[in-house]
Amino acid sequence: LNVDTVEVQIAWEQIEPVEGQFDFSFLDLLLEQARERDLRLVLLWFATWKNTNPQYAPAWVKLDNARFPRMRRADGTFHYVLSPFSRNTLEADTRAFVALMEHLKRVDPQNTVLMVQVQNEAGSYGLARDHGPEAEALFRGAVPAELLTRTGRTGANWSEAFGRDAELFFQSWHVARYIDHIAAAGKAVKPLPMYVNAALPDPFNWQDPNTFASGGPAQPVIDVWKAAAPHIDVLAPDIYTTDHRSYLKTL
Repeated sequence: LNVDTVEVQIAWEQIEPVEGQFDFSFLDLLLEQARERDLRLVLLWFATWKNTNPQYAPAWVKLDNARFPRMRRADGTFHYVLSPFSRNTLEADTRAFVALMEHLKRVDPQNTVLMVQVQNEAGSYGLARDHGPEAEALFRGAVPAELLTRTGRTGANWSEAFGRDAELFFQSWHVARYIDHIAAAGKAVKPLPMYVNAALPDPFNWQDPNTFASGGPAQPVIDVWKAAAPHIDVLAPDIYTTDHRSYLKTL
């Protein structure tokens, strides 16, 4: 970008601490201060996922596992990550994001905000995919045709099509579809560029998806994300190590 930009974090719990009641005073202050300094902003939407965790979701979401369920392990116990298969969670996150974009449309016609990151480092550590009832049924079912076309794979189900990567590809598809739904709803209000970021696995060797942020837009599943999330403009890596910097130099 050829302008001075600053990333700012907007937490779901910050703007909707009580369900249906929105407070954008923090954002309004940021906009005012940015304009005074001739800066542009990139908003980071921390909601269902922030470094895979739901801690930036409102208390009324993260404390109600019946309405907003967590992922489940194979033995049926709860995992810490909110399930990407929950329609309730998706709809609540989308409503909040749309309210944010509607506010931006009203108060920022000059586009002080240039773009938006939708969620932050999505995925799940310690569990390659959700094992809740809906996820289990879908995992045994057919792979979406557009994903088979994109990847050149064939198979009657996820395991046949993707082998050892089946759980990773399955989780990535559904996380990407979830985030794309939110991005599409926001763009329908104010069509800013939107992107996602990835916590990266080993850049050189296959890594068990149970040991990294499974489901996020990392390099093994870029094709999955491109097929599943057409409203996302950029897949961006989070680069913390020398190995990953070296990897990018080879691309």
